[in-house]
Order: sequence, then structure tokens, then C-alpha cells
Amino acid sequence: MKQAGKNKEKSEDRKRMDAFLNEPMAFRGILWGQRRDSLTGRTFLPVREDGDITSFRLEGDLLEIDDTKVSDIVYSFYRNRFYRVSVIVDSREDFKKIRRHFFDTHGEGVSVSNEEEETESCYWAGAELDICLRYSEKSGGRIEYSFRPIHKREEKEAKLKAIHDWEK
Repeated sequence: MKQAGKNKEKSEDRKRMDAFLNEPMAFRGILWGQRRDSLTGRTFLPVREDGDITSFRLEGDLLEIDDTKVSDIVYSFYRNRFYRVSVIVDSREDFKKIRRHFFDTHGEGVSVSNEEEETESCYWAGAELDICLRYSEKSGGRIEYSFRPIHKREEKEAKLKAIHDWEK
């Protein structure tokens, strides 16, 4: 009987590890996993295409996160399904404002700093969404949202392709 209780505790711990406060189901009204062709009334401007991944900017997109200016937002689709957003933040001051917003909204996440490389990173791992904020004095700031179910599939297929190509 005690063993069942321990397993339940481990299960509860695992649930807490795979969640953060207010995990977003969407980004700017686009649901994670949503098909791009179902997104009517929006104009997607192609940025790049790499195999099954296509990336776009959104025409007329508001380049702000919580009233803080960002320099770029790129929406990525894997096999036509929305799975990643990359946001570029130019200044350390703007990055700090956005980081404070994320801490207030999602909790503190996991923070990692590398003084030698002058980088700071914060991670949130949700049930289905991973978020990473990173700032470097050399390259500026970046926010990455990644929808895990599709991201894992994309990574798995990329590994299989690499193995197949290597065996040729």
C-alpha cells in the first residue's frame, strides 16, 4: 500500500515539473498545432522554407510583447501546423521588461546565467509548450515558444533523415 502512495507522489511531482502558470494555448490568437490554411483574414509573408518547416512574418503584426518593443516576430509551421514563434529583442532594458512580464505571468521558471559568455537564459517547460528567453550582450535577446508535440516529431524525423543520409 505504501508503494502506491510513493508512485502517486512521483506522478504528482512529474505533473508539477511539466507545467507552469498560465501556459498559453495560443500565440496572438493562433492555436498551437493549428493548420496555417485555416487562418483566414491574416497575411503571412514568407521568410524561409527549409524542408517541412516554413516560417513567416505576419503583415501588420504589432511588434510588442506586453507593451515592450521587439524588433521581429517569426511564426513557424511544420507540415503546415503552427509550432514555433521566435521573437527578437534588441536592448537589454527591453529584455528585462519582458522577463519581468514572464516572471509575473508564468512564475520564475529555471534561470541560467553564463558570466563568461555574458548570457542569461530563462526556461519554462509546460505540459505542451516550452518557452525560452535568452539574452546575450553579443547577439541581443530572443524569445522562443515551441509546441512540444510537433517539435518532438520534427526532431525525431530530422534525426532519422540524418541517419538515413549517413548510411547512403
